Amino acid sequence: MNDEFGIYYRPELAAGRVVQTRRQLLWRVGSTLVVVAIGIGLRLGYPEEFGSSALWFIGSALVIGLAFASRDIAQFLAARTDAKRVAPCLALGANREGILLGPDWFGWGEVGALMVRPGRWGGSSRLVATGRDHRAQEILLDYTDVMPATLDSAIVALSGGRARIDLSRLDA
Repeated sequence: MNDEFGIYYRPELAAGRVVQTRRQLLWRVGSTLVVVAIGIGLRLGYPEEFGSSALWFIGSALVIGLAFASRDIAQFLAARTDAKRVAPCLALGANREGILLGPDWFGWGEVGALMVRPGRWGGSSRLVATGRDHRAQEILLDYTDVMPATLDSAIVALSGGRARIDLSRLDA
């Protein structure tokens, strides 16, 4: 029986998320500009047919495009911030004595709560460990190679049932 469990950060996942959100943002800006250019072209090319409605078309395309672009900017910034925190190192280590999250060691008797918080605005889901002395440490789960339920099973087994990860926020 293996008495140790470790998960490692995978920086290539974080870098891939940054590339994906950047690509999404650029596509959004480009497609908005194309739709606005079509509206301007219709207004200039066919002023009798599209003169009055072209301004509404252009305005609504800009408003919708800017709204979605602002969401894409928030997702890009969140992904970039997360990527700066992910290094190719041990994210979590657990054994029969306790759990190591980042620089903090929590013995099983010191663990107050283990909770997974879903990512917001394109950020990663986080495993947050809070000690009985109110110390808190978190890791970014989306950039590891473990699923939350698998991690919960390992924690329950290694802690002898003394600790469990609260996964209820993932359901909301």
